[in-house]
Amino acid sequence: MNLSYPRMLLPLLAAFVAALLSGCEANRVVFVHPTDQDLVRLGPDVRGRVYFWNGSSWELSSNTVQLPEGWYAGYVPPEGADR
Repeated sequence: MNLSYPRMLLPLLAAFVAALLSGCEANRVVFVHPTDQDLVRLGPDVRGRVYFWNGSSWELSSNTVQLPEGWYAGYVPPEGADR
């Protein structure tokens, strides 16, 4: 039996756990429920598709856009909806 396997197990396990933790941290998502907050302020590196008014209706952008840090984003309930 090779005695180097038990010595290698702990460092390999530690490297595997570190890789999992660092990979998950980069893509965190925070859900803001519309009834909990009226406004949020955007942080750095916010990217996504946005709706824009084309003159007659709201249209979803076909590409992602970079939103400036410090902008506010908020929820506007539909007309007649109770919050």
